[in-house]
Amino acid sequence: MFFLKIIPVAAIVFASACQYTAKEPLISTQGSVIENDVAVSQTIPYVSKTPQSSDVLLWILTAETALQRKEYKLALTQYMKVIEVVDNIDVIKKTARIALFLEDIPKTEQVVSLWLEKDANNVIARRIALTLALNNRDEAVALTHLTAIKKSHPSDFNELVFDIQKVLRSQKDLALSDKLLTTLGQKYPKNGTILLSQSILALRQKDLKKAHQKIDKALKTQPKWEKALRLRDELRMFSANQALEANNFTEALTTFKKVKNKELQFKATRGIISVLFAQKKFKSAEQKVKKLFKLYPDQRLDIFLIQAQIHDKQKNYKKAFNILTKALQEFPTEEEALYSRSLIADKLDDLATAESDLNKILTQDPKNVSALNALGYTLTEKTTRYSEAESYLKQALALEPDEGSIIDSYGWLKFKQGDFQAALKHLLNAREKLKDTSAENETIAHIAEVLWVLNKKMEARQLIKEAMLKQPENEYLLDVKTRLLDKEIN
Repeated sequence: MFFLKIIPVAAIVFASACQYTAKEPLISTQGSVIENDVAVSQTIPYVSKTPQSSDVLLWILTAETALQRKEYKLALTQYMKVIEVVDNIDVIKKTARIALFLEDIPKTEQVVSLWLEKDANNVIARRIALTLALNNRDEAVALTHLTAIKKSHPSDFNELVFDIQKVLRSQKDLALSDKLLTTLGQKYPKNGTILLSQSILALRQKDLKKAHQKIDKALKTQPKWEKALRLRDELRMFSANQALEANNFTEALTTFKKVKNKELQFKATRGIISVLFAQKKFKSAEQKVKKLFKLYPDQRLDIFLIQAQIHDKQKNYKKAFNILTKALQEFPTEEEALYSRSLIADKLDDLATAESDLNKILTQDPKNVSALNALGYTLTEKTTRYSEAESYLKQALALEPDEGSIIDSYGWLKFKQGDFQAALKHLLNAREKLKDTSAENETIAHIAEVLWVLNKKMEARQLIKEAMLKQPENEYLLDVKTRLLDKEIN
């Protein structure tokens, strides 16, 4: 079971203040918050002399002693007896706290129901009752409590509608959230908070059209609402990235340019550069990057990396290397810069720098899988230090045994060691794991080379031919085709 974060704990349930994230429970479960609470026996009015009064005092005394001894179940049992005969709201509140602490749902429901009978507008009791209804996925009861809170505490209502979106996670939860918001939206069609929450939910359900429609309606209710404006720009970023992935460059560029939120503008500019990069408009991309250094001085590392990537794509490896060297003068321990320069150094046949940069990463982070894999592959490709390469690749495989790129590296090592059957086995496995990724073609090239050595030349030719139908300019496929496959079959 779960508790939703919909109660400001410091003000409601316990005496101690707590900070919560969306994944945290509604109620703190620290025993001290119950132990340190003021004893009910000190706060309730004097229990008048009745046939039951001595029993009530004994129950309270037993409960308070049990709390001090952290015997919470006994304390709850005693206070449940008290609330049956003592008409006091403080007793009810404390009993509810203990029941919540123990996650005793039936007793919590019983006590909160009594609490609401005595104080129907109490927002704390309503919030707890709402939490229980959501926990039971009881749409009707949840709506009853939300509607009551909307009437008596509208600001709490708005907060709750947002918080519910944060914590409802499973498909069943999302379905419940959708029903609640649909009904609330029909009752309060101009409530911006409901509209914004519907937009958030639609985004989680990957319904971009609906998400945009709801956010636009929310902004009509409050045109300068910062939270809604931020979400609209996040939606734009999401839509633009989707368009970029689908190679809809015009749409992606237009949508990235619409982003106005200051915190998102750097990412949006990076998106624009990505579009230019994909269109091979490298000069325009580079001009954009140069402007970023002045506009976003706190993002210098990322800008260096983008700049180096543009030159790498154009095979200006020396320039890319110099940019990354400059970056490392400012950020000498940054792993991403070290890793990127090691890859460029490899392309320049600068084994010493490539190996040095990767070893620096591993000195800082011995379990860095990317560095282990890159170092193992570099030693395989550039040297005959196969035992060292195998050591690094086995460490990488131990950490991530199902990672296709590592399996590919290990298969290529087996090829270099002359174990062609083992090489083919690992490379075929790697290809399955890298299916439809940018790394698949390198593995295909490796497989073709192994097939060629195994005298399965027709298979190798067919494999490369099929791959090049999809990506005729891929450097790995072209290399194998030029070096091996264009030769006559023996």
